[in-house]
Amino acid sequence: MATCERDTLLEKLYDEMERDLLLLGVTAIEDRLQEGVPETIALLQEAGIRVWVLTGDKKETAVNIGYSCRLLHPESRLLEWQELRQILQSADPQVSFFKAKQTELWATHKEMARAKTSVVLTGSELAEFEERPEWGASFMSLAEQCQSVLCCRVTPAQKAEIVKLVRKHTASITMSIGDGANDVNMIKTAHIGVGLAGREGGQAVHNADFAVSQFRFLQRLLLVHGRWSYRRISLFLCYFLFKTCGFALVHIWFGILNGFSAQSLYETWFIALYTVFYTATPVMCMAFFEQDVSAESSLKFPELYKSGQKKELSSPRKLVTYLLYAVYMSLVLFFIPCGVFYNTAYDYQTMAVTVSMAATFAVTVEIVILTKYWTKFNIAALCVSVVMFFICTRITHSTRLFQSSPADYFFLGVSEKAFIDPVVWLTALLTAWAAVLPSVTSHAFSVILSVHNKHKIHNSSPPPVELRSRFARGSSLRRSSYAISQGAGPGRLIHSATSIQRAEALKEEKVSTSKKLRDI
Repeated sequence: MATCERDTLLEKLYDEMERDLLLLGVTAIEDRLQEGVPETIALLQEAGIRVWVLTGDKKETAVNIGYSCRLLHPESRLLEWQELRQILQSADPQVSFFKAKQTELWATHKEMARAKTSVVLTGSELAEFEERPEWGASFMSLAEQCQSVLCCRVTPAQKAEIVKLVRKHTASITMSIGDGANDVNMIKTAHIGVGLAGREGGQAVHNADFAVSQFRFLQRLLLVHGRWSYRRISLFLCYFLFKTCGFALVHIWFGILNGFSAQSLYETWFIALYTVFYTATPVMCMAFFEQDVSAESSLKFPELYKSGQKKELSSPRKLVTYLLYAVYMSLVLFFIPCGVFYNTAYDYQTMAVTVSMAATFAVTVEIVILTKYWTKFNIAALCVSVVMFFICTRITHSTRLFQSSPADYFFLGVSEKAFIDPVVWLTALLTAWAAVLPSVTSHAFSVILSVHNKHKIHNSSPPPVELRSRFARGSSLRRSSYAISQGAGPGRLIHSATSIQRAEALKEEKVSTSKKLRDI
């Protein structure tokens, strides 16, 4: 029995035994992509979502899968480790020799990135990032300019380290998607973990934040419901900031007039019911049902998802704008009625009812402007809220409640006279219109500009474009969705994004051409 060099002796024995064998059959495992995976990845990339694939397969298999699922474009350039390492070394401030080439290399790489460049790395190559942690920031700035990143032959621990690298050097929200136990570390490391319920066990689903049965369901989950949810929450927060601050800041201006005596301008019950009854239901309906575009349009134009990535509706600038808008509304709500009723026969309580009516009208008009998708629930909530203001105000100003508790219901019969006074109505409507005038003007300009842009687009006559793809459905140039693991031989064709059938056809054409030349 051999005790040393066992592997060498085994190889020699295999060479002796595996000769003149008759092949009776071949067994293989089909590794097919789920339905809708290529289309989903293409839509996510069009929406501005960076897609990275981390797999334990061989490099040739992983590259072929990348082409099959549209992660890699057939015309994209694969940036591999040798060239990537040179760029990272040139960007290293500790290496003085490459400082002269730094600008040239980075400029060259940016041009390549614009021309559909993808990064392909293996686990052993990623291990060098542990030895050179200063490469992390440079690598991430490089990867953000590329179309996609493919990491193959990576271990479960390396998957988690890659997610940590992205979280450390970027401000992006990371989402990890996996279907097996080897993806658990990656799922738990990302901001959001999604588990796919498949045939590889339930470990990924049990450790994930969300679980879906198929990868293609991410289309509607992200591009439709995700974008709707972002829009609803953003509008909800902006509107609440506007209506609450605009309502409350009136007390400051009233305090300046009464010497900060702590007297409230509003009736006590109006303060209690303003948020609960008069303004809560319409904004909640908007937060439930709001849709700026339909689900079909969201999938047809995935670029709409970029508004959330750019924080167009929830940026600090947007919140500050609504805060300034609230300050403006509070000034209008107080000073216009104050100017109308100053040195007149109208008392303080009538002015309080007028300001309350104007505030209710103003926030109602604002929610009408913000709502793009109207349902029967939105209309009912809006009408009920306005009607509730008049009903509850008459009830709290009634004689019976005043007799039962004079300290709590001291606006005795004020609304009964105010609601039939033309001056009160005219002042309330004028104040509400002046309060929402900036919002109405802004939305009017946006509508005019959008109509003008649509008119220019429709009137322009672009040259006719023939919609034809060189990868026809029945063509042999269309890539298979099967993962083919090859080493030498055809493996180089897969790695270089060249179709095997096309290569064989070119080879036969060359042979036939050489025979014709020989005959001539």
